[in-house]
Parts: sequence; C-alpha cells; structure tokens
Amino acid sequence: MKKRLIAFWPLGLLLLATFITRIVKLEDLFYFTYDESVFAFVGRRMALWHHIPLIGGATPLGVHVAPYFYWFFALTLIVGKLNPLFWGYIAAALAVATTFMMYKVGILIDSKKVGITAAILWAFSYMANVYDRHFWGLTFGPLFSLLVIYSLYKIKRGNQKFIYVLGLILAFVIHADLSYYVFLVLAVVAWIIFKLPLNKKTLVALAIILSSFIPLVIFDLRHNFANTKPVLEFIQAGRNNPGFESQKFIDNSLLFPRTLTRLVYTFGDNQIAKQYSYCVSYVLEKFRAIPWYLVVLSSVILIAFVIKHLRGSPVNSARVGFRLIALLLVLYFFGIQLYGTIFRADIFEHYITGILAAFLLILAKVVSYLPKNLWLVFLAIFVTVNLYKLLNTQNSQGLETKRLAIEYTMQQVGGKPFSLDSLSTCWKYNGYRYLFTVFGREPVKSYVDPSFAYLYGTTPVAEKHPATVVAFVVHDFAPETEEFYRRYALLKSHEIKSTIFGVVEVIIMDNSTGWFD
Repeated sequence: MKKRLIAFWPLGLLLLATFITRIVKLEDLFYFTYDESVFAFVGRRMALWHHIPLIGGATPLGVHVAPYFYWFFALTLIVGKLNPLFWGYIAAALAVATTFMMYKVGILIDSKKVGITAAILWAFSYMANVYDRHFWGLTFGPLFSLLVIYSLYKIKRGNQKFIYVLGLILAFVIHADLSYYVFLVLAVVAWIIFKLPLNKKTLVALAIILSSFIPLVIFDLRHNFANTKPVLEFIQAGRNNPGFESQKFIDNSLLFPRTLTRLVYTFGDNQIAKQYSYCVSYVLEKFRAIPWYLVVLSSVILIAFVIKHLRGSPVNSARVGFRLIALLLVLYFFGIQLYGTIFRADIFEHYITGILAAFLLILAKVVSYLPKNLWLVFLAIFVTVNLYKLLNTQNSQGLETKRLAIEYTMQQVGGKPFSLDSLSTCWKYNGYRYLFTVFGREPVKSYVDPSFAYLYGTTPVAEKHPATVVAFVVHDFAPETEEFYRRYALLKSHEIKSTIFGVVEVIIMDNSTGWFD
C-alpha cells in the first residue's frame, strides 16, 4: 500500500494542481454568454417547470443534437441552485479526469515518461485552462477523445469488453456537438484498418449508438421533421454552395499548427474574452500574435508525425496508439476542409477542441526524446510561463463583473418594473437575461425575448417597455462602429444614472415618454 501511495503521489499532485488552476479566480474568469445561457434557461425550465426537452443544442447546420447534455447541464445547474458558477467546478472536475486520462493513455501507448509529460502539459496549459472556463458541449471533447482512443486501443489488443464501453461513449459524445461525429468515423476507420471483430458485442454497441437517436426521432415525428429539414436547407443555401478557395484552404490548414502552438503558450494580451470571440478582428489578432517560425515548427511536427505513424503496419503498442491519433488528426483535417473550405462555412478554433488532447500527446512524445535535464528544463519553463500568464489574465466581462453590474441595477431600480437592453458589436448577447434570474429580478421585457421567451416558463413578457429601461453597454477593446456611437449617444441622452464594471457600463434610463424602441 505504501509503495502504491509513493508511486501515485506525483500524479496525485498533478490532479490537484489541475483542479486548483481551474478554480483560481473562478467567478472573475468564468465566461458566460449566449451559448451558456441557452443551457441555463433549458435547465431552469426543467428544474422549475419540469419540462423535459427531446432535442439538445443547435449546431451550425441548424440541426439539433439529442438532449443528453441538456439534461446533464440541467442536473448540475439544479445542484448549483441555478447559479452557473457551479459549472466552473464541474469543468474543473472534467479537467482533472482529462489529466488522468492523458497520463493513462500516454503510458498505454508509449511510456511513463510520455504519460507524465502529457499530464503536466494538460494540467498547466493556459489555453486548455481557458477553454475549461467556458462550459458548454465542446468542453467534453478532450476527455472523450482520450476515452475513444483508449477504448479502441484496448479493443485492438484483444479486450473486447471495451466494445461496449466504446459504444456507450460514442452514443453520448456525438450528441455533444456535430464535430464529434469524427470519433464515430474514427471508430469505423479503425475497425477496417485494424480488422477488428464484427461480432455480437459489435452489434450491441451499434444498437446502443442507434438507440441514442430515439428522442430526436420522437421529436421529428411530433414536429413534421423540423429537426432534419435544416440540413437540406444548409446544403441548398447560396453561401454554402460547394466551391474551393485557396486562401480558405490555407487558413483552415494553418488552424492546426496555430492551435498546437497556442497550447504550448498563448501569445497576445491577457484578456480572456478575446480568446472566445467570434469577431473577425479578435480571431485574426490571436493568430497574428503567434511568431511565424513557431507555426512552421508546429507544422513540421504535425506533418512528420502523421506521415511516420500512417506508414507501414503497427507492430508495437506505440505504433497502434499513435496511429489512432494520426488517423484522428487526418479525419479532423478533412472534416474542417469539407465544412470550412468546400462548404465555405466560418471556422473557429473551438471546432477542433476534440484534438487538443491529441496535440499535447504528440508534443509529449516529441519532448520525451530530450535528455533528462533538458526535459526537466522544458517542463519547468512551460509550467512557469503558463502559470504566470494565468495569474495575470483578466476577464473584463467575467461572471463576477456581470453579477456586480446586476446587483447595482437592482439597487437603482428597486421594485420598479424595468426593461433590459444590450449594446455591443461583438458581445451583445452576453447572457445578461438569465443572470438577472439568479442575481437580481427578471425584467418585464428584454432584447433576447424573441429567442428565449418560450423558455421563461410562467414569466410573462410585456408588450411595451416600462418607464425604466436598463442598458448594458460593452466598451470594446477596439474602436466601435458609427452605428454603435450613434445608439450610445441616444442612450446617454436619457440617462438617469450610470457606472462601469470592467468594460460593461450600466445605464439606467428614463422611458416615461415612451421613446425607447
């Protein structure tokens, strides 16, 4: 027993470090915007009005996945008394599980050195930490990718009980996000390449996966196939007509080495909100901050890795495990090129969260070739610079900032009915409406009512704006548009009182004349 404890303590410290680094400044850095508010409103409706949804979150194709993650988010939200901050602790727990699986997979497919290196990389990577501050379906990708690779490896090595495990994992992961269908494709490809058994266990696993679609089938039958029609509409939409642009191909290809580089160190300033932004200016900013020579180095590493591990036949443990990772990278690459380049859709870094863990396993293998002293120096530098970045990072629109802004609003409006508005170019849909249900009192009318009113339960929506209107204005990190400044001037002209929290300005306005529209 004593020997086991001695052998476990380095990993135990890493798991503890993973959890601590994910909850440091938790409320300050936690990112809660539109996507999270959808999960929160659904969870609140389940908790208060016992409405069980049959479809889950919407995808870029317009189609919805099955509702299992809605249910999970709802249950955890109930435990957290509807405060989404509790999700930060769940994300930290998932990160701990991911660190553990990095260690297990690293040892399984290569060596203890690779396993401990991979675990350290995941535990302290600033970018991995940042993505764990944003709790949604894609948060589960790194952990599920490791579970899929682990299961396929075990099956290849003859442990057929993992066929059931793989079936259960795939049945859930494909309903976290459409991009995670790549894991299902990986399983099919692995079955063919490794000539895995087609037997009763395989059929049971297939049945488990197929049965996961039952809620979607029931929903479509009840609603005239409303969930499947958007796929056809997406394909037929003018902007998504198949085509090819060389620049899109290059940009989408560079996404992979850029992301690997950012996992090692995230260049640029310390504003966490920019890391998540869909705005083109901030997407370009975070990639332009990366030194070009590091992108070249990461490209060489990834290309060399894929070529090396897809050539020949897998004759040992490392070749089997790393071939699975190489296949996953290739499938992701083709998926991104198909969706982003051929169908001309916008591509964002979070679309490849399912291979973040794979990237760091590859890096762990590369770093393991270093002599012991250089290996230790690399890890020491990696941990130091990433911790320094984390401790100095900011979120001017974090959950704490929004809570303080809402509490201030409640102090100013008192018991009067009020309407809620939001002004911003990049962060208009910032999750305020839901947060008022937790930290304040619900507005009688708001800017997101057209999208969310059906989720309010018994809360009615007023036809007209009341005499008091509250606007949350985000003062961006860059100059705004003329339309923004015109609207801002109008809001300020009716101001009763205002103050700023982070970059969020709260403006209390007089609407007794009914000017607000």
